[in-house]
Amino acid sequence: MVEFMQLADTQFGMRRWMSHQAKEDPQTQATRQQRWIDNGFVKEGELPNPYPVDVTDMAIESENYSKVLNIANETKPAFVMVCGDLINNLDQLDQRSALLEISEHLNKDIPLRLVPGNHDLCPDFHNASPEALQEYRSVFGADYYSFVADEALFVGLNSEIFDSSDLLGNEYETQMEFLKDTLHSQEAKNAHSICAFMHKPLFLEDPLDDDTYGQLKPTHRKDLMNLLEESRVSLMLAGHLHHNREAEYKNLKLIATGAVGYPIVGSCGYRTIALEPEVMTHRYHEI
Repeated sequence: MVEFMQLADTQFGMRRWMSHQAKEDPQTQATRQQRWIDNGFVKEGELPNPYPVDVTDMAIESENYSKVLNIANETKPAFVMVCGDLINNLDQLDQRSALLEISEHLNKDIPLRLVPGNHDLCPDFHNASPEALQEYRSVFGADYYSFVADEALFVGLNSEIFDSSDLLGNEYETQMEFLKDTLHSQEAKNAHSICAFMHKPLFLEDPLDDDTYGQLKPTHRKDLMNLLEESRVSLMLAGHLHHNREAEYKNLKLIATGAVGYPIVGSCGYRTIALEPEVMTHRYHEI
């Protein structure tokens, strides 16, 4: 059995940025919250959390991330995975510095794994740029990769390569070739479980839906879903929604985990997962 910890959306600077936006334009809060409802971030019948106001620092993000890493140091998971949106604004380097400084507090015996989100690679939050992708790789390392822990295979993917494939040259083809090779490898054949990580959920409720921003764009979604499901991937963990959400596609379980930094619905937190042959258990822990 392998036990690990998954986080999402540490998003240093988000509260400060949102507070500044609302101060500049009082209508921002209502507009943005309605957009979250319209684009599927918030389920019908639910209401977003109160909007951050008068925030001038990153104290809450720092405190929450520090708490989770301290818990990891005590409980000693096999690894800690952060599923993207590490920071909020690419042009504000203090966000990245804060994330990296606090990350150093994690015990060196516990691997810290990262995959990028749209805020890590997209200057406008929607469209990734080749320059931002190269900068991410120079600072954080590989944006997609695989590793084995306790006879389970784990695959980290870059969701922005799927959603911005037309802007990133041959990155889509290269990542898909890597994924196919990984899922057809001897490590995959020997693994008792295969789990994938990505920032954006594959879909929210209907795998054929193409109308909401809270999920992977439909351009490459079906090909990716079929490849994962046909290759015995039983679990995909994501973030992006800033609250907890679950869905299924055939034998593939999809779980989006709530945010460490700012929760759109519910509370900040992290998830613990235990994988063993044919059994998966998980729990969301509020902080």
